[in-house]
Amino acid sequence: MKKAGLVTLLIATISMGMMACRHPKKLARNTFPAADTNKVVVPRDSASTEELAKFTNGMLKGIRGNHIEFNTFSGKMKLAFETDKKSHNNLNATFRMKKDSIIWISISAPLVDEVVRAVITPDSLKMYNRLDKELFLRKMSDAEELLNIPFDFKTLQDLLIGNPVYLTDSVFQVVKTPSIISFSCEHAKFISLFNVFADDYGLQQSKVMDKDSSNPNKRSCELTYGDYTKVADRKFPTTRRIFVEEKNVTKVALDFTRYDFDIPLTFPFSMPSSYKRK
Repeated sequence: MKKAGLVTLLIATISMGMMACRHPKKLARNTFPAADTNKVVVPRDSASTEELAKFTNGMLKGIRGNHIEFNTFSGKMKLAFETDKKSHNNLNATFRMKKDSIIWISISAPLVDEVVRAVITPDSLKMYNRLDKELFLRKMSDAEELLNIPFDFKTLQDLLIGNPVYLTDSVFQVVKTPSIISFSCEHAKFISLFNVFADDYGLQQSKVMDKDSSNPNKRSCELTYGDYTKVADRKFPTTRRIFVEEKNVTKVALDFTRYDFDIPLTFPFSMPSSYKRK
């Protein structure tokens, strides 16, 4: 990996100059497909083609019916992270979004207040690190290298708001249990795996992996969603767990403490002339 992923990049800049390390809460991982002794593999044989298509279409319709629509979103959260070298669990983050336009992120730490601020648009990424007085300027066309997973602006927007990423109609390997439905989706570059709740098709977990199995450093990004709440007819997951894996694993926990939809927002960002550009 030539450059850190975006989440790692944001958090790594925080940890520079911070001496106190704490152990974050345990970041548990679920399994794919769902583990259950009562699971049923939905068949793909020709005799069941019509039945499978009906089941799959109904499932996709249910999942897409849960799509979170918004014009603006503002959220505050507790942030914990863990890598093979560092761990912190006493950070706060705020992010604001205007749909299809801008994502604004601010991360703060005890005693030193705000340490990182970033603005992401469909074309660019701007970020400054107050601790080391550094300014990062990038093009979003470099997103795959920056994020270490091929995430464009829209995908990052869906990830933050709690919508499924890389959900396609190319569904296979469907496994149904009384509580969870697991399935896979195929894309030109990667494979996506999903666990959804069987009763309301809400997202429980998803995973994006490189499709190229010959890649010696196969990448993956695993997302877990939980503690759903109803916000103006929206099913919003207030807890997230993110696992970015290549040679090592970066674990991130996001626990929302506030969430507001469709309120007026501002996105302040200045580029200090004294900061070193990276």
